[in-house]
Amino acid sequence: MIISHSLFCQTLYNQQTMTSFIHLFQKPSVTDKLKFFTNLFEASEVNADIALALLKVIHKELGNEQTRDRAAYKRYAETIEALRFHESEMLQQVVETWNKGRAQDPEWLANGIIK
Repeated sequence: MIISHSLFCQTLYNQQTMTSFIHLFQKPSVTDKLKFFTNLFEASEVNADIALALLKVIHKELGNEQTRDRAAYKRYAETIEALRFHESEMLQQVVETWNKGRAQDPEWLANGIIK
């Protein structure tokens, strides 16, 4: 079977495009979630509710035995420190809400998973 050059190039392009987007369908790692939080924070898109939700999820995954990545722990500490330095009131609100609600998650969060 003979394939035309343009069909071959189109097929190759489609395969390359699909492999470049495959990461969109993978489960995000703790590092991915920390990067997401950092991007939101740097864009001033984080409020106390978003910070609480993301930090609870990240904290829970860091406590998971399977996640023993020193770089992730370091990045988490840096994230908390940046939040403390730039948005100390927000961090205080997050901590207070976290401590109050340890027995009860908000309606949009169940067992550390955003609904």
